[in-house]
Amino acid sequence: MRTLSFLMRGVIADNAQAIHDAHAVTILRQQIREAAGALAAARRELAVALAYHAAEMRALDAIGTRIDTLSDGARRALADGREDLGTGAAIHIAALEDERADRRAAAERFAAEVERLKRLVAQGGERLRDLDRGLQTARTTEALRRAGLEGRRVTTLSAGALGEAERTLARLRERQAAEADVAAALTELEADLEAGTAGGIEADLEAAGYGRPRTDPRAVLDRLRAGA
Repeated sequence: MRTLSFLMRGVIADNAQAIHDAHAVTILRQQIREAAGALAAARRELAVALAYHAAEMRALDAIGTRIDTLSDGARRALADGREDLGTGAAIHIAALEDERADRRAAAERFAAEVERLKRLVAQGGERLRDLDRGLQTARTTEALRRAGLEGRRVTTLSAGALGEAERTLARLRERQAAEADVAAALTELEADLEAGTAGGIEADLEAAGYGRPRTDPRAVLDRLRAGA
């Protein structure tokens, strides 16, 4: 049972890997879409963080302005002998300075976190662009691979069809050559028959004494004796 369990898990893993490999481009495209969605969410969070940090900086500026205003008023009150107003202003200024120090420290920590988030978002954007370029390359390569497979399949099929066509052409040429040989033989036979027919008539006329006149050797001898 342990071996069977290992075997089943191995078969499942192999099938999953085969499916993953067969649809790798589709899987990569979906993973990039999900990564792009996560990066967009991170950018929105960064925008919110930047807006919050800007608000904190404005609040710090407002606290500083209040401290300056209270300090100026307290100095004038003390100059006029109003210790009560100067003491109250000093208490309030001290509280504002503590608040400003705490918020400034928090703002500095927040600014460092914002900078870290900006770097991560920038790196994520660059990695996403690399993935997009890789996806385009992978899609092109996959298209070429499929075209090659289809081309080889078509070539294999067409090779069989071409072979059949070539064999058909060879048989056609053999038949046409045989027919040409037969036609030439018939022509030769007809010519022989015509020649044979003409020769037979001439022989018959010659035998009946109606052929071409022949020179008599005795006449030639008589002519020679006469010195002609």
